[in-house]
Formats: sequence, structure tokens, C-alpha cells
Amino acid sequence: MVGSSWLAPAGGRVNPIAGEEPLVSVVIPMHQAESWITDTLASVDSQTYPRVETIVVDDGSWDRGAGLVSVFAESVERPVRLVRTTNCGVAAARNLGIAESNGAYVALLDADDLWHPSKLEYQVAQLEESGSPMCTCGYEFFDDRTKRRIGVVRVDDGSAALRGWLALEGNGLALASTALIRREALDDLCRFDSTFSISAGLDFALRVGETGHIDSLPEVLVGYRVHPGQMHRQISG
Repeated sequence: MVGSSWLAPAGGRVNPIAGEEPLVSVVIPMHQAESWITDTLASVDSQTYPRVETIVVDDGSWDRGAGLVSVFAESVERPVRLVRTTNCGVAAARNLGIAESNGAYVALLDADDLWHPSKLEYQVAQLEESGSPMCTCGYEFFDDRTKRRIGVVRVDDGSAALRGWLALEGNGLALASTALIRREALDDLCRFDSTFSISAGLDFALRVGETGHIDSLPEVLVGYRVHPGQMHRQISG
């Protein structure tokens, strides 16, 4: 993966959960992601947290991505479900995946990003302890071609980082791949506003922040892939 540090647990935390762990639903919107989706799904399957289901929403792709998801789903024990729709945008695709999910928690993940194996374990433990509506984490940028690390963002306080994001300070929360959200918070909100494009995450985070404190773990648990095909690199007009 991105570096040797990703191959071992990040350390420093103990999971306080006892008994049957709550189900986590991983929602992955996908559009033209055949180059990355298998690696992304493998990073979900490698999670140390035991109870995970994955919903991939194919948002009108015409590449081989849907076929690769189906092949992967047949090769693993944890449930991986493919939902196909016409191209309606990433926010609507996320909402569809959330509607199709069953978990007490919903984790967001873009189809080209990667997770550290302990990502869900640490975040579920944090939210079970704090009762907050959402938890994010640190992340690193890496170059898709060279796989080299470009930069690292660590966030100690999600609510404080959100205020900075609103003021156009810092790098934001990378919500689309770092967020673990409590089901009750999703049920109380209007989810992602499909009339927005790249600002849908900020709008959603602001509404979550109104319901309670946003937790964040400083550990770097997400690899954010940098490549020319990313949506925010294709803004025109």
C-alpha cells in the first residue's frame, strides 16, 4: 500500500467494545473506477473490525468496475453488494448507498482511496465511548503513479477543523473517506444535498456539527489517492 506503516496496527488505542459489535455499513460511490476499486475493496476487507457490510453504488459507469466488484464479492466472506443506477452524481449515489445499508454506523469511502486495517476498529470504539454523531481521522495524500506520500493531515478535534474548513483554512476533513457516522444522525438529517458537487461534504458536515461534537482521531488511517481523474480537478466555468 502507501507505505510500510500501513501494514501494521497504528497502536495506542484499546477497543472498549464488549459483546456483539454493532454492524458497520461501508458506502462506496463508484464512477469509472476500474483502476482502483479492487484495491479499495481489499482495504475494507482487511479491517480488524469484525462486523462490516459493503455497498458499492455504481453511478452509471461504462468501464469494468461493476464486473470487478462482482468478482471481488464472490471471493470474500464479508458481504459486498453492488447497486447500479444511472449517472446522478456522487451525492445522490452516497444517499442511495446509505438507504440500502443496515448498519448502526455508516462509513464513507471513495472508490479510489484506501483504509488502514484498524480504521473502523478505532472509530467505532471512539463513538461507542463518546456518543458523538460522527468521527473522522487523519489522512495522507499519495501519488497514484508513484505511490509516494505527498502530505499528511492530522486532526485532533473534528469540530474545530470544521470551523477552519468553513473559513477556508487547512485541508478539511476529507469526509468522503474518513467519516464514520452514527445511524441516528443520518436519520435526523437530509443526508447529502445532490444539488451540490464538491461542496456537498462541507454542507453535510455543518449539519452534523449542529447535532453534536464531531470527534476526530489523530492517527493517519486513510490514504487519499491523488490522480488527474478526481472530480475537484475537473471543475470548469
